[in-house]
Amino acid sequence: MRTLVILLGLATLLAAPSAPGAPGVRRALVIAHNGSDDARLKPLRYADDDGVLWAEMLQRLGVETTLLVDPDESTRQSRRPVLAGARTPTPQEVAREVARLRATHLAEREAGRETDVLVIYVGHGNTDEAGRSYFTLAGGRLDRSSFYAQVVDALAADYVHVIVDACRASGVVGRRGQADAAVLEELQGMLEREQLAARPHVGALFAESDNGETHEWSGIRAGVFSHVARSGLMGGADVNADGMVEYSELGAFITAALKGVESMPSRLTVYTFAPVGAPRRPMVGPAPQGPLLVLPAHLEDTRLSIEDEAGLRLADVRRVDGQSVELHLPERKVYWVRTPTREARVERSQLGERSLRFQPREAPLVVRGPIEEALLQGLFSIPMDRPFYEQYVTSEGLVPVDFSGWRAPRPMHREPGGWEWGVGVYRAPLEQSLLATGPSVAWRSATLGSGYYGLRSAYALTPFARSDVRLHRLTVQALGGLVQEMGPVSGFMEAAAGWALVGLTYPEGTQGDPKVFAGHLALGFRLPTAVGALRLRGMVGSDYITVDDQGRWDLSYGIELTLQR
Repeated sequence: MRTLVILLGLATLLAAPSAPGAPGVRRALVIAHNGSDDARLKPLRYADDDGVLWAEMLQRLGVETTLLVDPDESTRQSRRPVLAGARTPTPQEVAREVARLRATHLAEREAGRETDVLVIYVGHGNTDEAGRSYFTLAGGRLDRSSFYAQVVDALAADYVHVIVDACRASGVVGRRGQADAAVLEELQGMLEREQLAARPHVGALFAESDNGETHEWSGIRAGVFSHVARSGLMGGADVNADGMVEYSELGAFITAALKGVESMPSRLTVYTFAPVGAPRRPMVGPAPQGPLLVLPAHLEDTRLSIEDEAGLRLADVRRVDGQSVELHLPERKVYWVRTPTREARVERSQLGERSLRFQPREAPLVVRGPIEEALLQGLFSIPMDRPFYEQYVTSEGLVPVDFSGWRAPRPMHREPGGWEWGVGVYRAPLEQSLLATGPSVAWRSATLGSGYYGLRSAYALTPFARSDVRLHRLTVQALGGLVQEMGPVSGFMEAAAGWALVGLTYPEGTQGDPKVFAGHLALGFRLPTAVGALRLRGMVGSDYITVDDQGRWDLSYGIELTLQR
């Protein structure tokens, strides 16, 4: 069986690169069909689900979308709003919708407005007995010549963006489409010949493997390529954070997401053809107001999945440390943000909050085969950061995006928690003597980020110099601070305040105050070593302590050296 990617041959009249402009009107035609007209090809399982998700995502991004799909029973039972206006993907319905869009675009052109159209096809690709390639429709076919003449050209749009996931399925991870070496060689030749066609306003993006196969996966209930592409268009691919996704960004994002998938029968390769007349023409963006999930720079997790309340996977991302990502999600009442070890439930009204309330997550009990394991471990295992993007753009000969307003992600400083063992030299309290020395032990909670907060509990025993007096001091303090990385050493400034219990023991008796308010400011350095982190700090503080029924402030200052393990 043969995949038809020949339909995606693209025009390439040479033209100078142009900067992206905000389109006047953006529309989409989504065609999704599970069925096949070839008895040797089993029906797809998730093409209809992909069509629904494509329509939901595009509408969220402000794209006026028409959905042609014949949903199976489980998809109909989902009762998604986009299904209310969906029509069956027959040749007649395709022609009717193209004619409607053509009339609309001609009117837009008369009014001086530019139009962009995304044409999305998800379904079976095949070739007939004469070797002509086609996409399968309900009760018909869309071959290469009719695809261009009756769809792409007939739309009369200023720019047409084609995304195709043409596949065949079998088992849990289905194989979508299949081609032998001769067909693949013919495909490459067709792509070269199509580059001579005069369509500099058309761009396309699709994935193909070395043996003509792509895949769909029950773990995400979607085609792998479609899911990754949607994740990128929602915002995961916006490498320069300008609110728009260009061909080079989406191609790099999909390539990175698929690059780590190993131990598969075939390896997917992404083909990205930007319109040669406008190679930086955005495919989507900027998005209108709507559900927006912000994954902040200080978030510890880098690999995240977003699902809805029904467990349907909406998007996946792989961040780099210190990178903020904004995802424009389809409308839902509840979202789940999941990592390999924890998860957070986020209601629609909570999406604007900057912090996610994660809870430990139990690993799902599923039976996995080798291909599912390869996808589970490899998909989105490699982040698409700026170095990866620039290498991809250079290797593919694409025009890069503008980074003039871009700020590089700053890796988050992680301050591990744990026990601290130390010794200090301090001004003796209550004017007992000039200096005091002694050991201390403390526990510090973990913190994250250049601005951090946490909790520190400490006990110190201080034998006074030139005295037989002992000071016992127990503190529980909230702390906050700033840290600056300086190579292997990090400098910090810290403030703490809280409760303390202070007691004095001496030959004549004991004194104590269990209700001391204690606070201090500290400056210092932290140096990681093989046995733990050394922390040297100078500090100044004050205790409000009661002595002989009189409250007073007692000033203290000193130097402390601790080992954190």
